[in-house]
Amino acid sequence: MITAHSESEVRIDWRLPNYTRSILAENHKALFRRWKIARSTELFDPRVLSRWFPGQRGLLDLLAVLSEEEVLRVADTKAPLFTMTLHDGLRPAASAARVQPGEFEAANRQEAFMALSVRLDAIRTSTEQACVQFDMSASDANFLGRMGPHDLWDVAANPTAVLIPAASDQFFSVAAAREMTAAQRTLYMGVSKRSKDSVH
Repeated sequence: MITAHSESEVRIDWRLPNYTRSILAENHKALFRRWKIARSTELFDPRVLSRWFPGQRGLLDLLAVLSEEEVLRVADTKAPLFTMTLHDGLRPAASAARVQPGEFEAANRQEAFMALSVRLDAIRTSTEQACVQFDMSASDANFLGRMGPHDLWDVAANPTAVLIPAASDQFFSVAAAREMTAAQRTLYMGVSKRSKDSVH
């Protein structure tokens, strides 16, 4: 369960299992990052948004009109709302060389590092459960499972290491608008996932 008096005072129930807290934290951080960007008065280049937030125009448009309370409600879901595509190009040495300066680049590297860390922690707890929870193949889990913290930080510098919504746009709309428990949102998320072919 996530509780908050404000976005900066978020608390996640420490009695929850470790992997559940990690998912809730990722959902919260990823959604609030996008909420702040969507509500910004600055005009961002659409090419920049499509690069760092691929396939998320609908989500950003929705977040722009949601209240902080509504975003918090959506984030309070015990299933990952975002996924990450792992591929052979995400090699630590090759990725580290692609570090780029800039606010978006730095923020994305931090987000990607945390997401990779969550998935690695889940793999080390239970590979089978991690594969189901995060839609990873056994080869993805094996690839990520060989990495250490410094490897993850290097991989996170790769501009293709981005979080993309695992949930459909309909899930975000319904979860924000309806009064549901975290358990109900989690069950709804299970039937509202995007197909892997449509996440990009």
